[in-house]
Amino acid sequence: MTATPPLTPELIERLEAAIRQKGWDALRRASKLQGNPHGVTLYGRGGLWASLVRALPELPWYNTVSGLTQDTLTELDEVLSVYQSERIAPRLSVWATHLTPTLGAALFDRGFTPVGVGATLYAAAEAPPPRTFAGVEVRELKLGEDTATFNAVLLAGYGFTDPVQRALAILENEGAGVRRFLACVDGQPAAAALSVQNGVAYLAGAATLPEFRGRGLQAALIHCRLNNAAQSCELVTVTTAFASGSQRNLERYGFRVAQLKTFWSERQSLP
Repeated sequence: MTATPPLTPELIERLEAAIRQKGWDALRRASKLQGNPHGVTLYGRGGLWASLVRALPELPWYNTVSGLTQDTLTELDEVLSVYQSERIAPRLSVWATHLTPTLGAALFDRGFTPVGVGATLYAAAEAPPPRTFAGVEVRELKLGEDTATFNAVLLAGYGFTDPVQRALAILENEGAGVRRFLACVDGQPAAAALSVQNGVAYLAGAATLPEFRGRGLQAALIHCRLNNAAQSCELVTVTTAFASGSQRNLERYGFRVAQLKTFWSERQSLP
């Protein structure tokens, strides 16, 4: 059994870079579409990362600031002025390892309050023990194979209906390093998942159609992707809501918490 590497600040940075790369790359490519139809603006300076999508002003995961520390408050103020000019309320993502009394007070003074907690989990990239899933088959798709089916299942599983959100999700599935997996129940496509591998495998983008939930599809997808990651990666990472059912499922595969993140929103934007 491969030992999970000890947790260090450098390891956290490596995991978070792999997570950020997937979404950031998709938005970067979206911003370069002719005429920038979705109104994407990206900002990266001094370790601070911010994204703004004018076509989706109400969706916080597209309008997010991360990499915040008490040393990046000047950069934060620059970014907040851009959001304010667009009348978009951003979500701030703050690592627990960076949340000092100084930073917390500064965010509160700027009108923000914590609204949630997420977790980044990690494990050594090791193949799990063999296991079968009754009636479920998972396979990795080749480049260009069943693209329409994959996208349709993933988008329906997410419940995305907004055309811009659907377009950005599809763009994210087409990024460099993305590997697509399709799960089927009795031959019918039922779930889709993707993993980005650049030394660190990031398990992301899994969704199940409502009529097939509760049949072990997510467990089968995790199992298959871990087998795949073990062939070429050192680490596997994933994000989830803290203390959720998803976290408990992943811990059964040897995942442990790398760090927690607090999410902050403007007080005046809350219901």
